[in-house]
Amino acid sequence: MTNNDIHVPVLLQEVLEGLDIQENDIVMDGTLGFGGHSSQLLTACPKGHLYGFDKDRVAVDFCEEKFKDAKHISVIHANYSEVADKIPEGVLLTKVLLDLGFSSFQLDDSERGFSHQEDQDLDMRMDVSKGQTASDILNTYTPQQLSDMFYNFGDLTHNKNLVENILFERRKQKIFTSFELVELIKKSYNFQSKRSAYMKTCALVFQALRIEVNEEFEHLKKFIEDVATRMAPEGVLAILSFHSGEDRLVKHTIREMKGVFKKVNKHVIKATQEEIRSNSRSKPAKLRLIRKL
Repeated sequence: MTNNDIHVPVLLQEVLEGLDIQENDIVMDGTLGFGGHSSQLLTACPKGHLYGFDKDRVAVDFCEEKFKDAKHISVIHANYSEVADKIPEGVLLTKVLLDLGFSSFQLDDSERGFSHQEDQDLDMRMDVSKGQTASDILNTYTPQQLSDMFYNFGDLTHNKNLVENILFERRKQKIFTSFELVELIKKSYNFQSKRSAYMKTCALVFQALRIEVNEEFEHLKKFIEDVATRMAPEGVLAILSFHSGEDRLVKHTIREMKGVFKKVNKHVIKATQEEIRSNSRSKPAKLRLIRKL
């Protein structure tokens, strides 16, 4: 399994240009993944240091091996929202990257049920040592909780049939696998034989579950608030989001922290058509650059 098989970093050049890494920079990569962005960041700060966070044990093990000969990187097995606890006292970060995307490996090949195209157990935990699984949520949440989850995290405004079908199914037997959920999605929506509509709906349902399982929005808000206490004045924070809800949360949180952060780019940066053609997962990506005051 090579790095290229695992992850193609999105908006790489735009991220590098926005952060403008200098050789002495103290850098944080909040979502290390399989080192796609960090490989470039590490090269750019040979006299500085890089702190790479990831709560996925598989990704951490991979990067510990990948960067074993690099002396100026610390690979940290923790959620990026733990920045205030994990960055050593007295260290001030000058550049910070948070890539909220998921690698191809995590989505397709992790055997944790992230993808609707593989029949796997519905786990979806990035850290499999703690927390409830996607199956737990489907089998225990109230109708209102399920509806709110699909609406808030999947932009699924019409989810009544889906929720009712989930409730009906779990009264007969527990919902355990991704294909069991896919069958419920098929029963709940009329796709009018449009495969694109079917694929998009499945992706949004699975996305909503993944966000809920990993408490992604809660961690994101906490991170933005806490990282400010660990950044040097004029430090730059780059956040790469892939979901409208994530981007709204970033925008609103930064607005609430006026006087602490200011926007660098007036408008979000998006992938070029050339990049989208070569990597379809870059299409929804939005990059925001923020400066610490």
